[in-house]
Amino acid sequence: MLAASTTSRVVAELRRRVLVGELLPGEPLRQATLADELGTSRVPLREAMLVLAAEGLLVHQPNRGFVVAKRSSDELAQIHPLLGMLESELLADDFVWPNHAVLTRLRTLTKRMSGLIDAAHWVDIVPLNREFHRLLWAQSPRNLVVEEVERLWTLASAYIITSYSTVARRRAAVEEHQAIIEALASRDMDQLRAAHAAHRDSTRDEADAWIKGFV
Repeated sequence: MLAASTTSRVVAELRRRVLVGELLPGEPLRQATLADELGTSRVPLREAMLVLAAEGLLVHQPNRGFVVAKRSSDELAQIHPLLGMLESELLADDFVWPNHAVLTRLRTLTKRMSGLIDAAHWVDIVPLNREFHRLLWAQSPRNLVVEEVERLWTLASAYIITSYSTVARRRAAVEEHQAIIEALASRDMDQLRAAHAAHRDSTRDEADAWIKGFV
């Protein structure tokens, strides 16, 4: 249990450093230095890095170890429209409206995100946001599309997530999640598609503004 707690603490701190710009895209992570700074051994540090690699914030490169994920502007220009098309496919006519338990969980996640709008350690919003969207995607029976959306999110997540770095954007994201939940609860597909598109577009615009300084 202690080892798991240490890994979680290291995951949270490394995630924070990436998202606030203390660790920049393309920068290698020096394990010996980080282990000393974080007061931990190499084992939980490596486990934490694997977690963040699965999230897309880090990548493992031969002979370099773990580095902060970086995508070229051309790659990102391709990813955004692909995500738009695929996520729209998940809201097709075979979409399954969520039951009470799923709606309750979506509301809980959004409420927890709301509590982090003005928080100093706002990066805790990241896993909450990811779970929210995974629950939404899981309502689609198009499992292959879901897998591809997950893959593309991982490729671009280091940039998508940084769109939450301002209080205004975090507040807007919570409001957008609430609009999505409202549409789900009323089972209004037109409303859901519009709310989801608005959320995706605003996230993209914020990410694009951040990307310009680093690609």
